Amino acid sequence: MADTLPEAKAQWVGTWKNRKGSVLRIVDIVSTQTGSADNTEHYLVSGTYQTAKGAVPSKIMFPVSGFVTRDQIVFSVSFRFPTASPPVSSMTSWTGQILPDDADPSKEVLKTLWNLTRDIEEGKPEEERGWALAIAGADTFERINKTP
Repeated sequence: MADTLPEAKAQWVGTWKNRKGSVLRIVDIVSTQTGSADNTEHYLVSGTYQTAKGAVPSKIMFPVSGFVTRDQIVFSVSFRFPTASPPVSSMTSWTGQILPDDADPSKEVLKTLWNLTRDIEEGKPEEERGWALAIAGADTFERINKTP
């Protein structure tokens, strides 16, 4: 498990692909500190995400930011694509952990849960849209490369 910054980079930096075909690239991990008395070190993730689902072309890279702690991760993506017709504006966050693959326990995969929120269309009251503005699901990512 990744307890130091070099270990975190070795464990997380690279290209990950989910079972729907979307690609997560973890480009870098840097240390940041809380500034509290114990000066706890946290590992901040940055990268890109290309979605295989939704209304945007799969070649578009969206920014990723988040944190890793040992074999756990939380990351978010802003799917802001104002030049699409109609414009796309949604955000998704994933939280997960590296665990043995159900199909092959000798192999490790990143198992996550996600939440997506969409912008409510202008002129439509929130009550009319209800929970259609937020959806949730699960994803499994496999590392396909150790380079982003």
